[in-house]
Amino acid sequence: MKISFIAENDFANVLTEYSYCLNKHSKDIKAKSICVRPHPFNYDIQHDYDLHFCSDSQKQEAKQFLEESDVIIFGEEGHPLEPTYRALREFNNLLGLDLINSGKKLCIWHCGTLYRQNYQFYNNHPLRDKIYKHLYGMDLYRLSSKEKNDIPLHAYQYINFNKSLLLDNFKTKLKLNPKLIYHIPSNPSIKGTDAINKAMVNLPSNFHFSTITDIPHPKVIEYKTKSLFYIDQFNNLGMYGVAAIEAILNSNIVFCTLHNTHEAILKLTGELVLPFIDLEKNPNQINSIVSEIINLPDSTLAEMYEAMIEWMDEYYSPNYVVEYFKNI
Repeated sequence: MKISFIAENDFANVLTEYSYCLNKHSKDIKAKSICVRPHPFNYDIQHDYDLHFCSDSQKQEAKQFLEESDVIIFGEEGHPLEPTYRALREFNNLLGLDLINSGKKLCIWHCGTLYRQNYQFYNNHPLRDKIYKHLYGMDLYRLSSKEKNDIPLHAYQYINFNKSLLLDNFKTKLKLNPKLIYHIPSNPSIKGTDAINKAMVNLPSNFHFSTITDIPHPKVIEYKTKSLFYIDQFNNLGMYGVAAIEAILNSNIVFCTLHNTHEAILKLTGELVLPFIDLEKNPNQINSIVSEIINLPDSTLAEMYEAMIEWMDEYYSPNYVVEYFKNI
């Protein structure tokens, strides 16, 4: 089976990392990520093709792979139900392909604002039945039609991690003084940074909280390797994302709001469990929730983190990803 992942620059690099995982861990699936332009955060795992920067021969390779693909998964900005979306138009112009009438199994990854603000339009679109599967970010699944072709999709980052090493790193950071708590928002206005900063006061002297902005992605990872606790976001969307996954996989206990994700996680895993500490809905609760957790005994924190990486190993392992896309 061949799968093409198509996007403008691939929001959070999720589809590209799924593609990488499938190629590395499946004998039956070949995948390519085909984008219009490179990702602005310069992730370690790169798109296979960035059409604006490809040679003519590379564009021909991308076109051939698309023509041979069994499944095409569109990132939201390449949405085939909306002809004004520039990514889809650019794909058609650059490669000369009519993707929506290609006869392929077409899937859409609804990942953010475009669907959140226009979900009724997409749910009732007259071409909706041409789409084989609709894949949703955690907080977006609640807005879907809940039909058979509506299924949630994890925000994903590929790390073939070593559980014992992550736990050892966590236990080492438990011994540090001060213990570091970081909040590193990609977009402070939607991550609730003001509320977080106002809440994170009067912490014990052996803890240090910092908000850091406007740094390149490799530097973000460097900070996460040093911190013990990470605050991803506080907002009314309630969707954990790649930043939270990165933090867990760099030996952090992670705080974020989760109130709109539980229906999706129950559909996806069959259990109402997520490996994060929920900041809930009231900004006045942030300090008390964080303070309660960071003041737990080290042995309890180590047990909490071990349970988090066990969850990650089950639902973010390469084997899980391969089986998920085989089912699609």
